Amino acid sequence: MLSAGSSIAQLVVLNPFAAEQSHPELVIDRITFFGDSTVVNLTVENKLERGGWFCADKSIYLENPSTRQRYRIVKSKGIPTCPVTHSFVRKGEKLSFTLVFPSIPQGTRTLNLIEDCNKACFVFKGIILDDKLNSDIRLYNQGMEHYAANRLNEAVECFIKIVENIPAFPTHVYGYSYYHLVIIHLNKGDNLTAKYWFNNLQTSSLPDKQYFIDAIRKEKGIPQ
Repeated sequence: MLSAGSSIAQLVVLNPFAAEQSHPELVIDRITFFGDSTVVNLTVENKLERGGWFCADKSIYLENPSTRQRYRIVKSKGIPTCPVTHSFVRKGEKLSFTLVFPSIPQGTRTLNLIEDCNKACFVFKGIILDDKLNSDIRLYNQGMEHYAANRLNEAVECFIKIVENIPAFPTHVYGYSYYHLVIIHLNKGDNLTAKYWFNNLQTSSLPDKQYFIDAIRKEKGIPQ
């Protein structure tokens, strides 16, 4: 396990997804939860041919979206505090840095990371802290790449793996995986398999399943 001083990491979340973010060139590499602190490691890549710069405002906080509890930044490492900036010398150059916050209660499912400033502020909303959810989102994105390239067998394999085990607090990828499993098999003329996945969707515990049931019915009707 990682450690910071005398504190041992209670949880490490690698490359978490966020429901919404402001800067596509800025990514969260890792969030580490210690008993006395929360450490966020990020990397920003310069996308400009010239003139690129970056800094972190002194007013940054983590927020629990459910309780609105905010945790103000304690310190930063490897990044200048605005208005002092880091100037990039070339396109593609990367800068990795660390933000340290107070400890956050165990069991927190999502976080917002907000830079509270007036210009070019970065925002991450709905950062997912569950490894399975993050893994299934990656698998879904992989499945959609196969689907877009008409590699339907590979796409089906990805979608099946996703719906094999639905967690307690699922994201949109589980309903969309069921949706694509039904649509792919209907388009292939395999109504029996399409009906199997449609029935699984109907009997699933997904809170938003009716949306996907209605979408299938509107596009293709009820599998027979």
